[in-house]
Amino acid sequence: MFIRAILIAIVIAISGIGAANAVPRAAVLPFEMQIDLQMDGLDLYGLPPKPKKAEAARLELAREALVKMLEERGAYEVVDLSQYRSEINRAAPFDRCQGCEVEFGKVSNADVTILCVVHKSSELLINMAIYVRDVKSGELQQTMVASILQNDDTGWLKAIRNLVNSRLAPKSEPK
Repeated sequence: MFIRAILIAIVIAISGIGAANAVPRAAVLPFEMQIDLQMDGLDLYGLPPKPKKAEAARLELAREALVKMLEERGAYEVVDLSQYRSEINRAAPFDRCQGCEVEFGKVSNADVTILCVVHKSSELLINMAIYVRDVKSGELQQTMVASILQNDDTGWLKAIRNLVNSRLAPKSEPK
């Protein structure tokens, strides 16, 4: 009886340690781009402008880099959203809906959602913003912005590295 109680206590202690060290699960949504032009942000046909082909590729490249950095640092366990891709594409853009992306965090069993929006006012004025939102409460936990100083792969990746290194998942100092 006494040995059984000790074994149960050990199992409870071990499972508690695992839960305490668990990293939060993150639903990293596809990166979005918001392009401001004259004429109230609409193109000549009255539609919101779309990213250029190279910029669309950079959105994917930057997302992949962010996911890799978060996983390498153990800051977040990134959940796979591929099965929700068509629903996500229909619901996007998320930058104007005040937290509607949380629904995809819920269905994917994530703790937080991570949304990145690239805001382009011109070829020389581009910013990258990352929003981390708690899935349970819907509250914004973190907001961070970096300027993209060159509109190419190098500049976009540098902005992602700066945001991750300084705010989202800084490297921990060895003790």
